Formats: sequence, structure tokens, C-alpha cells
Amino acid sequence: MSEIFSKLWRRMARPSSAVQAQVAPPPRGVADVPLVPLKGTSDRLFNREISDLLFIERVMEESANEKHPLFERVRFLSIAADVLDQFYAVRVAKLRRSAAKNDGYMTPDGMTAAQQLKAVTSKANAMMHVQQQQWVSLRRELAEHDITFPTVAELSDEDLEWLRHYFRSHFLHVLTPFTIDEEHPFPFIASGGMCAILDLNDGHILLPMPSRLPRFVKLPGSGYRFLPSGLMIRLFWRELVPGEVLKSFGVFQILRDNDLAREEMNDDLRAKVETGLRLRHKANVIRLKVAETMSEESIRFVAEHLGMLTRQEIQFAQNRNESLTGSEFIMSAPLVGLSGISQVIDVAGSDYPGFFFPPYRPRYPRQLDKFDNDCFKAMQHSDIVAHWPYESFDSVIRFLEQAAKDPDVVSIKQTLYRTSDESPIVEAMITAAENGKTVLAVVELEARDNEQSNIQLARKMETAGVQIVYGIIGLKIRCKATLVVRMEDGEAITYTHLGTGNYHPRNAKMYTDVSFFTRDQAIGHDTHLVFSYLTSEKVQQPTKLAVAPYFLRSRLNGLIDREVAHARAGRPAHICIKVNSLTDPDITEKLYEASEAGVQVDLIIRRHCVLRPGVPGMSSRIRVRSIVGRFLEHSRVYLFGGGQQIQAETAEAYFGSADLMERNLDERAEILVPVEDPYVRRVLVDGIMHANLRDDEQSWVLDADNVYHRLEPVEGFSAQRYFMQSVDQGALGEFSSVMPRLLNSGT
Repeated sequence: MSEIFSKLWRRMARPSSAVQAQVAPPPRGVADVPLVPLKGTSDRLFNREISDLLFIERVMEESANEKHPLFERVRFLSIAADVLDQFYAVRVAKLRRSAAKNDGYMTPDGMTAAQQLKAVTSKANAMMHVQQQQWVSLRRELAEHDITFPTVAELSDEDLEWLRHYFRSHFLHVLTPFTIDEEHPFPFIASGGMCAILDLNDGHILLPMPSRLPRFVKLPGSGYRFLPSGLMIRLFWRELVPGEVLKSFGVFQILRDNDLAREEMNDDLRAKVETGLRLRHKANVIRLKVAETMSEESIRFVAEHLGMLTRQEIQFAQNRNESLTGSEFIMSAPLVGLSGISQVIDVAGSDYPGFFFPPYRPRYPRQLDKFDNDCFKAMQHSDIVAHWPYESFDSVIRFLEQAAKDPDVVSIKQTLYRTSDESPIVEAMITAAENGKTVLAVVELEARDNEQSNIQLARKMETAGVQIVYGIIGLKIRCKATLVVRMEDGEAITYTHLGTGNYHPRNAKMYTDVSFFTRDQAIGHDTHLVFSYLTSEKVQQPTKLAVAPYFLRSRLNGLIDREVAHARAGRPAHICIKVNSLTDPDITEKLYEASEAGVQVDLIIRRHCVLRPGVPGMSSRIRVRSIVGRFLEHSRVYLFGGGQQIQAETAEAYFGSADLMERNLDERAEILVPVEDPYVRRVLVDGIMHANLRDDEQSWVLDADNVYHRLEPVEGFSAQRYFMQSVDQGALGEFSSVMPRLLNSGT
């Protein structure tokens, strides 16, 4: 096996020109629409924000990938639209604040905030228009299968009568009309919220559209006919505002600055976050999306009241007969709220099962199955690894539930970054506390978009007797760790779970992650030191784990330096890293140094990448690829050859919670875990990394000009499909039947 794998590594390490021969021509569909070409780089680094937009673009491209079922393509477009909205609410908002300060700060790639703002706004605007055009294309395909979106003219009298009844029973008493004048201020509209606007003879009326209302209304009759809720309001607005004359009607959506207000310092971290959540509702609007039917007068009215433009700016545009939709942060679109189109496939899905990816049910890890689901017995036998979503998150739930009920368990400690509202993990922690065990939960309150949920869960656990710690101000707790202490023969024995993914049952079905269980007492002690740091801020250096923000960066630098030393001594030298993002300039420079010293560097980076690969004299031995598929690639794995070709028996293998970003290495609590167990090493090396490097169906290759090229399938190998098949046929890592066949098919 190692010999076969070494051949694959050598094949993957060939010069960039050989790889480019496999690059497919741009697929038809989304790519047919010209986007604004943006390099946005220095000689050594790409721009982080532009790199992020390129990731969203790759997700959007999957909506035009005809190898995917139709409903999944619709879902990809919905996801791309949602992520682009998040990009505006977080990254563009931050750039606007930075540009307003005009403090002279420049990014490592040499751009000011104002320059970045101009570049990303141009790119993002173009992408939003492409998304709208792609929706038109998908809508035509949906119509071929009797899924349509009729116009008002296409509605029959029976349709109108049914819609009137539906409006009265579902919408009428939920909608609230607002007149805007000195006595009636502009109503609050949350970020991402939508609102209808009526331009009447005597002024404007606003109708905020609650998020719980359906985005699309399904009409009765044969097939699936959907009417956008805004259009239904347009039909029956007189039910709310009788006796008026309507001049124009429109729907708009706003995006607000979604970053927490951080100016207020507070010793109570929970109070600080709760204050930030309140302030977020008043945050500046940074994007206004308006329907094409919305009049220019209505756009001016909304833009002024939201504080996006001054009255003088609006008057200036009006005098020049200029449309405000051409301004920097106002966009006109055929369908406002494009991310909501996923509702259509949720409603119609039961009658079109073939339009989804085939159902997949994760397998329970065989390493635990062998011991009748007794996690402690299994961990006493060997370390255990599960690969989500191909293997079940239930293994973690079982571990916590068993620990909560086991009379020999005396304490449980866990970090919680993101989890579900009805989390079985939280319930297990509560059960443990009620059973008299010492239970500690370190809850990260500033997990973006999960702050409110985390606060509520923390209160629930605290009420049950769980000790709650909210971390350290200025330091996010992103490591994924559980430490269970069990008394065995009078001795306190540690059982540890560490992983790359959050303790979130739903995410574990969608994200690829490494989940690791061990009875290694040194790792257990190191994990204890991590919890001690989080509760006391007292730092002690671990023996095995590398922990940010104090020790992880230096460990990575040392591992890279060792590969450089091997290369300079004439020995094989290879680094392979799989992460979500690479934005740290210092790590990037270390990888450049390694490349030019003779180290082959293979990077699998799903999202941001500021490194420029394949540049002679700088990064000639570095290759970067990104996999975008059915599941979100989320695991972080680090492999170092150690003076040999990378193979499971000899490679230095690590997994961890940290991406290669400045914030992860210097401003977060993160853990990097060395892997010593032979079976777990095989899973990481011969399994996860092998398959990711071999993938030629869902992979994109980054070139030196900041352009991603989709690989043209040669072997037709999909890493995600392989893992679904291999787990079905046996426990992940037992490759005797599956892996050789896949390897011999084209290697």
C-alpha cells in the first residue's frame, strides 16, 4: 500500500505545466457571464477578500454543474447567495469602517481599505448579477418539470380567489403597515430582512415581511406553481390599506453591519456579548437590494431613511437624472432574497426524489461497534477515529451519555463553540451534573450567528449545576475538546475527545471533519492544561499537543524547518496540508522558503488562499487545490514527510481545529494533535489526504494569477463519493478491498 501511495504522491508532485494539461475548459453556465477580472495581489500575496469572493464563485459554479441533480444545483445557488450576503454583512462592513477611519493601514498584499472596498464591491456586484441570471436559467429547467413561477397575467380567477383566502388566513394579521412621518419613525428591519413598500398618492407605506412567513406560496392544482410572497402582497395590498391610489409597488432587502460592537469593555463577557447583540440591530445598513419594480422615488425614500445617502446626495443624483441603483451599495434585482429559493425545493422535494443527491446515512464507527458501543472499553483497546459525515456523530453523543451515567466518571469538561438548540450534547452535560459529577462547559459566546443560542444554552446548563466559563475577553475558544476523568483501580484516568468539527449534530451531517477518541494519558493531561488555561489564564506548555495562541505557530514553523533541512541534505521532503483557509503572511513565507529549498508542498485549501503557487523562484514546488462538493470540506490535516516520501508508517501526521490564519494562530484557543496510532494514521494519510489529492471531479487548481481552474476528470474520482462507498463497505481505514481497486483503476 505504501508503495502505491508513494507513486500517487510523485504523480501529484509533478510540475505545474503537467497539471495544467488536465485543466478543463470553463464549463458552460455561470462562467459564460463575464465577471470583473480582479488580480488584487502584490508580487507575493493575493488579497484575502478577493480570494474569499473566488470561493463563493466556485460554489456558484456548482449550480451550473450538470452532473449534479437539479434541486441540488438550486441549493448551491441558494448557498452562494447566502454566503455572499454574509460577506457583505461581515467583510464589506469591516472594510467600510476601516476606510472611514482612513488610518493608512495596508494589508500584507499592499491594498488600503478603500482600495479593497472598491475592488470587492465591483466583484461582488458582478457576482450578484450573475446569480440572478443563473436563477433565470434554473427556473427554465424547473419549468420543464412542471415547477413554475407564474406572472399575475397567468393567474386564473380561481387562482386569485384561492390566493385572496390564503392572504387573509396567513398574511393579513401578520403584516403591519407603517406610515413614515414625524410621529411614525422608520420601522426596524433586521439584517437580511425584507420589506414591501407602497408608493401612494399621499406618501409611502412600509410592510415589513416577517421571516416566518413563507417566501413562496404554492398554488393548488397540477404541478408546482409558486408565487413570491411579495407579489401576493402586491395583489391584495388594499386589504391592509383601503381607499388609496397605488403609484408603484416594490420589495427591498437590507444587509446590516453584522460585527459585534466591541468598543464597550465589560468584565462580564456574557453581558458584553448581549450588549453587542442589542447594538447589532441598530447597525449601519451596508447593502440595499431592491426589486426591479421599485420606483426611483421609493428607492430614494428608503435610502435616505436608512441613512445610506444624505438628502444632498439624493438630490444631486435626482438633478442629474441618475438612478440610485447604480450607486455603490444599492442594487436592483429581478428576485430579491435569492437565498430563499431553497424553500421551493423543500416543498416540491417529496415528488422529485431523483432531483436530490442519493440519501446517505452515516455508519456507526466499527471501532466502537466491536465493543458493543462501550466507548471506554473501545478506547482502552486503541485510539479511535471517526470521519464525519461518513461516520456518525452518534459516537460523540454515546461517549458523553455513557460518561454522564457511568458511576466511575467523576468529571467532564468540554468546549462548546457551536451546537444545536436542542443539543443531545448539552442534555448529556446536564444529566452528568444532576448525577453529581463535576461538569465544566467553556462556552464561546462570540461564535458568529450563534451568540444568542449559546447564551440560552449556557443559562440552561448553569441552572442544572454545570459550571459555566465564558472564556477570555479578546480570545475566541475554537478548539473542540472533551475531557472525561474516570476512576479505575483507584487512579484517575483521562478519556479525551478532540476534533476538527464543532459539537453540532446537524453540521456533522454536512461538514467533513476528523473526530478522535483517545485514552493517551499525556494527551489527557495536555487537554487538562488547556482547560486550566481557559478557566484561570495560567499558561503551561503541553508535552504533545500544540496549543494556540502560545505554542502552535512555533510548532508549525519547526515542522516546516525540519522538512527544509531534509531537502537541503538531499533527502525527500514533502509537506501536505488540508485547511479551510491560508491567510497568514508568515506561514506563507515559510512555505515559500520550503518550496525553494526543495520541499514539495501540496495544499488543499477550501476557501481563502493568499499564497501564490507555481511562481518560479518563489513557489515553484507549491500546488494549491480546492474541493467544492456535496459536503463542506472542513477537516484540518497536516502531514510532514520526515525525510521520506509521505506514507502512513513514517509521516508526521497531525489534525487540529486551526486554520492558517493570523487570528487562529495568535488570537484563538486552538489545538493541533499529533497522531501516533497506526490505524488513525492510515485513515489520515492513506485515506483522507490520499483521496483529496486524487479527486478530479470536484477539484479546482489555483494558478499564479489568482485564477481557479476546474480539473477535467481523467479517472473520474470523487473523494466524497469514495468515502461514502468505503464506509458502506467497511470501517474507514480498512482499505484491503476498496482502496487497491480505486488505486489500480488509473494510477
